[in-house]
Amino acid sequence: MKTCAYCGSPVTFVDMDECYCSFCKMKLKNEDVQENGKRKNLLPSSQPSLSDLNKSTPELMGYSTVELLFLLKLARKERADIYKQRFIFIRAMNEGADEFTEAEEYSFREYDKATRKCFVLENLVRERIGYYPAKLTESYIQTLAARVEESSKKEMVIQQPKQSEN
Repeated sequence: MKTCAYCGSPVTFVDMDECYCSFCKMKLKNEDVQENGKRKNLLPSSQPSLSDLNKSTPELMGYSTVELLFLLKLARKERADIYKQRFIFIRAMNEGADEFTEAEEYSFREYDKATRKCFVLENLVRERIGYYPAKLTESYIQTLAARVEESSKKEMVIQQPKQSEN
């Protein structure tokens, strides 16, 4: 039986591509129609990669919270790596090596971009969970993923009342 991913109620088909939930009083997208009261799986099928950091903010808005946290961890590491490179150039320039001026300027532009990408990801996470974690560890992300998976296991099924024997 096709059911709503939000309330578990049976849905009615408006046409081939559209369903309606009378309890929620709304049309449902295909991904919001589930089977027999199951909840939507919110875990991504694969982890995002470093190349995903190049995506635009509207594209990133479509990612799950777990994916955004993973990307934020990657973005913060990328920013720290760029900062370390920039610091080396600055130190060399302070010691009189002026040939690194262009490299320092380039590294600053890259640091600026990396920092702004961190801001974007932090704010997207903040919109989802109300805050952004100051420190993201692998165990934090794994614990969150396990909680997301566990919460999808309990089906939205209401037991029918038992018939009284009179």
